[in-house]
Amino acid sequence: MAPRGDRTKGKGSVKPDLRPNRKQFKTHSKEVVDEGEGGEHQKNSGPDSAALFAAADDADFPRGGRSRLSRDEVAEARAEAEADFEKEEIKGKRKRKASSSSGAGGDDDLGSLFGGATTGKLPRFANRITLKNISPNMKLWGVVIEVNQKDIAVSLPGGMRGFVRSEEVREAALLETRKDSEGSICAEVVHVGQLVPCVVLRVDDDNKEGKVNRRIWLSLRLSRIYKGLSLDAIQDGMVLTAQVKSIEDHGYILHFGVSSFSGFMPKADKENAKIESGQLMQCVVKAIDKARAIIHLSSDEDLLSKSIIKDLKGLSIDHLIPGMMFNARVHSVLENGIMLSFLTYFTGTVDIFNLSNSFASGSWKDDYIKNKKVNARILFVDPSTRAVGLTLNQHLLRLKVPPINVKAGEIHDKARVLRMDKRAGLFLEIPSPIPSPGFVSIHDISDKDVKNVEKKFKEGSMARVRVIGVRHLEGVAIGTLKESAFEGSVFTHADVKPGMVVRAKVVTVEPFGAIVQFSSGVKALCPLPHMSELEHVVKPPKKFKVGAELIFRVLGCKSKRITVTFKKSLVKSKLDMLASYADAKIGLLTHGWITKIEKHGCFVKFYNGVQGFVSRSELGLEPGTEAESVYHIGQVVKCRIVSMVPASRKINVSFVISSNRVVQANTSKLGSIVSGVVERLTPAAVVVSVNGFCKGSILNEHLADHHGQTAQLKNLLKPGHEFSRLLVLDIEGQNLVLSAKHSLINSASDIPSEISQMHPGSVFHGYICNIIEAGCFVRFLGHLTGFSPKDKAVDRSVEKLSNAFYVGQSVRSHILNVNAESARVKLSLQQSMCASPDCSFVQEYFLLDQKIMELKYSGSSSSSHEWGKTFAIGNLVEGEVGAIEEYGVILNFKHQPDVVGLIEHHQLGDSSVEVGSSVKGLVVDLSDGVVNLSLKSELVCSVSTHGKKKKRHRATVADLELHEEVNAIVEIVKESYMVLSVPEYNYAIGFAPLMDYNSQLLPCHNYENGQSITVVVGSMPSSDPSGRLILLPKASGKNNGVCSSKRAKKKSDFKVGSLIEAEIIDIKPLELLLKFGANLHGRIHITEVLDDDSSECPFGNLRIGQSVQARIVAYAEHSGKSGKNFKWELSIRPSLLQGELEDLAAPKAELKHSINDIVRAYVVKVDREWVWLTVSIDVMAHLFILDSSAEPGELEKFQERYSVGQAVKGRIIGVNKEKRLLRLKALDSQGMLENINETQKPVSATVEHTQQGDIIGGRIQKILPGVGGLFIQIGPHLHGRVHYTEIVDSWVPEPISGFHEGQFVKCKVLDVSRSSVGSVRVDLSLRSSILCINSNQSRRLFDDSGIRTSRFEKINDLCPGTEVKGYVKSVNSKGCFIMVSRMIEARIILSNLSDEYVENPQKDFPIGMLVDGRVLSADPQSGKVEVSLRKSTGSKSKKTNDISYSDLHVGDIVDGQVKRVESFGLFVIIQDSELVGLCHVSELSDEPVLDINSCHKAGDMVKAKILKIDEKRHRVSLGMKKSYIESDSMVGTNDAGDDDERVPVDISHGPEIAGNLNRTLVLPEPESKASVLPLQVSLDESEGSDLENDNKGHEIANGTEVNNKKGDKRSKEKARKQRELEISALEERALQRDIPQTPDEFEKLVRSSPNSSFVWINYMAFLLDLADVEKARTVAERALRTINIREEEEKLNVWVAYFNLENEYGSPKEDAVKKIFQRALQYCDPKKVHLALLAMYERTEQHQLADELLDRMTKRFKTSCKIWLRCIQLSLKQSKDVEYIKSIVKRALLSLPQSKRIKYLSQTAILEFKCGVPEEGRSRFELILREYPKRTDLWSVYLDQEIRLGDTEIVRTLFERVTCLSLPPKKMKFLFKKYLEYEKSQGDEGRIEHVKQKALEYVQSSLA
Repeated sequence: MAPRGDRTKGKGSVKPDLRPNRKQFKTHSKEVVDEGEGGEHQKNSGPDSAALFAAADDADFPRGGRSRLSRDEVAEARAEAEADFEKEEIKGKRKRKASSSSGAGGDDDLGSLFGGATTGKLPRFANRITLKNISPNMKLWGVVIEVNQKDIAVSLPGGMRGFVRSEEVREAALLETRKDSEGSICAEVVHVGQLVPCVVLRVDDDNKEGKVNRRIWLSLRLSRIYKGLSLDAIQDGMVLTAQVKSIEDHGYILHFGVSSFSGFMPKADKENAKIESGQLMQCVVKAIDKARAIIHLSSDEDLLSKSIIKDLKGLSIDHLIPGMMFNARVHSVLENGIMLSFLTYFTGTVDIFNLSNSFASGSWKDDYIKNKKVNARILFVDPSTRAVGLTLNQHLLRLKVPPINVKAGEIHDKARVLRMDKRAGLFLEIPSPIPSPGFVSIHDISDKDVKNVEKKFKEGSMARVRVIGVRHLEGVAIGTLKESAFEGSVFTHADVKPGMVVRAKVVTVEPFGAIVQFSSGVKALCPLPHMSELEHVVKPPKKFKVGAELIFRVLGCKSKRITVTFKKSLVKSKLDMLASYADAKIGLLTHGWITKIEKHGCFVKFYNGVQGFVSRSELGLEPGTEAESVYHIGQVVKCRIVSMVPASRKINVSFVISSNRVVQANTSKLGSIVSGVVERLTPAAVVVSVNGFCKGSILNEHLADHHGQTAQLKNLLKPGHEFSRLLVLDIEGQNLVLSAKHSLINSASDIPSEISQMHPGSVFHGYICNIIEAGCFVRFLGHLTGFSPKDKAVDRSVEKLSNAFYVGQSVRSHILNVNAESARVKLSLQQSMCASPDCSFVQEYFLLDQKIMELKYSGSSSSSHEWGKTFAIGNLVEGEVGAIEEYGVILNFKHQPDVVGLIEHHQLGDSSVEVGSSVKGLVVDLSDGVVNLSLKSELVCSVSTHGKKKKRHRATVADLELHEEVNAIVEIVKESYMVLSVPEYNYAIGFAPLMDYNSQLLPCHNYENGQSITVVVGSMPSSDPSGRLILLPKASGKNNGVCSSKRAKKKSDFKVGSLIEAEIIDIKPLELLLKFGANLHGRIHITEVLDDDSSECPFGNLRIGQSVQARIVAYAEHSGKSGKNFKWELSIRPSLLQGELEDLAAPKAELKHSINDIVRAYVVKVDREWVWLTVSIDVMAHLFILDSSAEPGELEKFQERYSVGQAVKGRIIGVNKEKRLLRLKALDSQGMLENINETQKPVSATVEHTQQGDIIGGRIQKILPGVGGLFIQIGPHLHGRVHYTEIVDSWVPEPISGFHEGQFVKCKVLDVSRSSVGSVRVDLSLRSSILCINSNQSRRLFDDSGIRTSRFEKINDLCPGTEVKGYVKSVNSKGCFIMVSRMIEARIILSNLSDEYVENPQKDFPIGMLVDGRVLSADPQSGKVEVSLRKSTGSKSKKTNDISYSDLHVGDIVDGQVKRVESFGLFVIIQDSELVGLCHVSELSDEPVLDINSCHKAGDMVKAKILKIDEKRHRVSLGMKKSYIESDSMVGTNDAGDDDERVPVDISHGPEIAGNLNRTLVLPEPESKASVLPLQVSLDESEGSDLENDNKGHEIANGTEVNNKKGDKRSKEKARKQRELEISALEERALQRDIPQTPDEFEKLVRSSPNSSFVWINYMAFLLDLADVEKARTVAERALRTINIREEEEKLNVWVAYFNLENEYGSPKEDAVKKIFQRALQYCDPKKVHLALLAMYERTEQHQLADELLDRMTKRFKTSCKIWLRCIQLSLKQSKDVEYIKSIVKRALLSLPQSKRIKYLSQTAILEFKCGVPEEGRSRFELILREYPKRTDLWSVYLDQEIRLGDTEIVRTLFERVTCLSLPPKKMKFLFKKYLEYEKSQGDEGRIEHVKQKALEYVQSSLA
């Protein structure tokens, strides 16, 4: 395949513009054009082709560290190459000479692909993929090099780069399932460095302005890759790429893009790998299920790398997939590679970069002789030309990406020349930590043309090379030897640093900016704003022309995206650069540029994305100026760092460079009053000069309190006007923020500047600084801000708060809550809480209105003073009627032409006026140059026409007193106030406000002209600054505490005990809010309304606005700076209003409440489990959820049943005097009186309030496993137990099935007891008959039904024959225990379990099973009850002693039944007795018994001979050999013994049956895994396992080679075990005779048997039964300390019990178990401890932990055969893969000594037979017997296993094989006898004769 087809149009077609001097490349373009156009020109000389080949190589590896071509690079290069080509085409058309190799066709050229089918001639060059010949539907192999959010970049053969869009990453069906998930789809499917097959979708080839942009778009969809693939084409060992369709329990469903088949891979193959749905992965075919169209696969890396596809008929080129490996032969050697033939029909080529030796020398062709066999993988397939590219790269053959040990930009001085090809270039070995192959194109050897290159660079010489790129798929570094490449500071992106000054050439100019290129080829972007210093750069400056070289400074470099700036101030800056947050230092001066301008400051950006913020105070602005008018976005500014927090990436900077500011000594402080002179006016503020040296600004909204006066005042202000009093609100640098508002100035000393000055209940003046939908922000001094939620801002809800308030509005705010930690203040702006206490608002309005008038008329001819005198309020003035309008009569005044008079129509009285007439009226108001007059006769006549006019006004007003209540008439209603006249005082004129600070935009009360209202004198004219009489409407006056008497006090003195008149202003659920006195606030608690607690709603008869008489009962806490805002505690209880002052001390007295008192309380708060209530002002109570009711339905609706303010009546069950807190229990209507009477007795503190017989509510905390019952929560810290028999009334199979954890239940307390250790035990019952025992109706119901609901509480109630029911509590091989009631348990021995034979009691009588039986015996003294479940009525006691030891004699032949089969023999029950005898395995048969389980089973009837009787030890030894039976003449006993006679032996009769005592402990009440405590795990279980059985069988089958020493050891070991069994049996018998029921009894028992682990473990189980886990742990620790150090087995038993306890109750249990395990290792045999823990993990199915433990065990005990066999056993149980088992066997054989290997292999084979993998076991036996064919013991075991499987054909084949062996006669006799017995068992007479004949032949041959 041709390497670079697009080179035919010029070598610049890929990336020539990356070189420093592009002109140099044109010297080669002619050569390439003339000679390289293979497809169009039939000329292909060697040198020219080689040059083209070299050019192609070069083009694949762009410089500057880039691994692919950019669009601009490809476009420009291609345009230049096409232009050069056209010129050379015309010039050289006639001069072309015929090629020396004219016979070669176009197929031989580099620019075309050779498929091997179109022509019979061989190609000269190997197939190569180029940008020209790549076409859609090509299949390529690539490596993922980038995974982005929306696409994937793939490196292709030849160094090209392709892209995969996210929608082409996986199938559409798989994409739909992932639409809603987050994250990148691409990252879930593939990862960087993964080898993937892909298909070419298209190659973009867009011509735009003469430029060509080419990009390869690929697809990873398997439906495209495996198009046409069928199940028939799949073969074993084929490697396929699949996508995970779904993850199942045991494996993964795989998808191949075709619907005809799917794949499955077990999880064992990817045990440790994390696999996600949709992931792309490679796997190898292991098996094909054509019936179900399923392929079974494996992802084993070793298998994948070695799998080779085989020849298959019908294989087409569509079935060839990139990455596929096969065997191939060398067909021929080409100039730049080799041709291979493969799969019979196909040929492919390997280029020189994909040979097996990456460091190819000059003699590389010698390595590939014809027909040499090689392994190769497919690189690409072109279906259209049938061209195939292959690779021999050793890394790719192993499915590994070739390592790349060099980086772009690195310089290597000593690169060794491997080979010089004058047509292509240099092949190098680059010295790095690991030598790497390198290649230098012929064009990159020198900046100048070099002749005789091969002489300059000889093989083995050294060269200095710079790496410019890499081919990822081939693992080849591309370099250059040009001297220019070693110059300059920037060669790759890694060399670029922020702040670096560089010279670059303009490549492209776009509307968004310019693309510039450094000399090394690295490109960068200069954004449009950075192309000039100008404010708005609309288009690029003229300097930016293509090809121009300019100087730039690097702004940042992230992800190979470099940005530069051309701003001169940045390029030429000499200041330090800020390129990271870590470099920031306080005081650092640097340059930055503005990116954003806000009202509160600017954002400034520095190098490498570092950003800082400049607050408004640091902008250096003149007062009143805005930042937008001084600065612009993009402006370069000099900054000084003020502060920084690098961790949070915050930097604060300042434009004020000098850090030492000149501050005058008299600089005004926050909250101070200053004077200022207006300097200038701006649209948003007034700039003033303060104290002559400081500047300040008054924002427009801070000129006046009244919204309407702000604009008027602003329009009249001029420079030079002086403000005598201004408040400093804030200080911004050297600029003061001022306010001229009278409300703020007058209360300056009270306005807070710190949060510590604010207290709940205080009222402060402030101003609104912002309004949002949720509420208003109110600011005080500085930046101290509070927030008022929307519901607290207004009394009546409004749609938008902007309709009720405006930014800058003066408000009074009531502090609700202060949180100093979060610096948050919650406010209320409601007028009801924040009303002004005086008339300051209207006074300030008139003062400012007067000031506005003075400013307005200050320039008129008449002075304002004279003007004001003439038109003073109350004067009579004369004017001429100028006009009569709808709104009134207009008057003109001769002496004051600027003043206009207005008489409203209702003020004309009886007078009639005409235009031009002269009238005399009374001045009632003067505002904004308009004088309001009245012609009403009563007003005009009230003024004396004689004397001075003002005398009347002063005289009448003098009679008024402050706060006096008078009647007034509304004369005029204006926007903000109204004019009134007071008839009682000679119609004195007064003014009343219509609004307040907080209500300026809210609707005010509507008054009508002439309306009579009651008002209160608020300010006298003599004391008022405006000289007016201020009147307040009565509602406002009343709020201020005025009274109608003239002698009313300014402020009343109140104290505790005072009776007051108060008005209710709000009714809340738990309190009344009232106002009284001079704006004083109080509250009445809900318990201070009535004397008794009979009323459910004490506030029911009270209304808002109602006046009540109350008594002050307590001082209130301070809620503000003055007494006006105190909240007093009041009471309106009748007894208190009438009583003496001494009674008020009662609330503060000692808490008088006591337990069992009945109280009424009111709900304050309802939590999930608690209700908080108030009993009185200073006493609280709480009610637990389970104390609120006993009914489950009510408990479920706990939170719904209670609401704030609701009355609750309850009984006190707990008193906390310190916290003054009571705990209540709600009184229900049913049992209220009974409960009260019942509980008048003292209650024990230990059991709280719970007593026997109580009906209470509970919540199921835990459902205990097995028959543990229920664990019920009945209090906050109190729990009880419900016995399994107390859950329901009737006896049902699963009484616990209807309950779940968290369920509420109604229960009755049966018993409350306390143990010696102090723990409380409460026994409960859920039986409905007990709960309703007091109901006559329920009693009748149960009597009539006939259902027995009672339980036997005492053993005295039981007598023989009594029918009972019960639940199985525990079961073992001897019988079971059942629970008859919570007090009685009964034993059922094995023989009484059923009339039929019970083979497996654990299976037939599982724990929890309901059984019916009758009592056999009951002993009240010992507490033992015997029960039988048998239906027959025969008395068992008559038969138990039919035969005793004295009746037996040695030599007797007896009948019996096999009770249990053990590895060492059979336990046989002697007929007609309870005696059990042991028949040892050696006494079973005359021949060796290899597998005892295959010979006998439990229940078999047998005959035996008594060999030995030991009456003292209660032992009988039996023999079952046929020789015993046949030689004895005694007549056999009757074999047809009744099954009823088979009675289990008591433990005293046969202690040897307790061989597995550790497994069968009978515990009092098993409740969990830890309670079926813990010796379930036999520490010596492997000694009694099948493994040891088989070993013993081997020894027996091997003959009598066991020496006496081994026999002695075995007998000693057997005696030791026998002693242990006896001890255990005695302990169990003692425990069962007198089972301890209390901790004290257990303490006695452990003192008597301190070394008995059995007793200690039962003690632990008992404590766990009481749910006392901590106590159980304490007992375990005591046991470990107490048991003698020599008793290792006993200690180990306790350790194992401790494991089980922590495994159930540890938190977290894994860590708890590990801690105990580590401790146990220090005291016990490590191997036994490990085995015990492993057994526990297996039993509790914690497979992962078991695997981890086994892994550690195989390393620690690697020479232990037992450990390795447990590993195999566990793996087989978990159904691990066969390959996994094989790996374990390999590891074991490497670790085990030689002497143990045969034993290990044979035991492994046996396990495989038994666990369902007979094929593996069979192959393992065959392997052993191949090495040891004379081991009859192995043959015997092998035969036994096959016989057990039952495949007759295999068994007979095996027998035929073994009987043909040449073995000693004794062994052959054993084998023939076994063969004969087998055939007899089959019953085939012909086969029996065959065996006999074969044995006869053997005898004859041996004799011969």
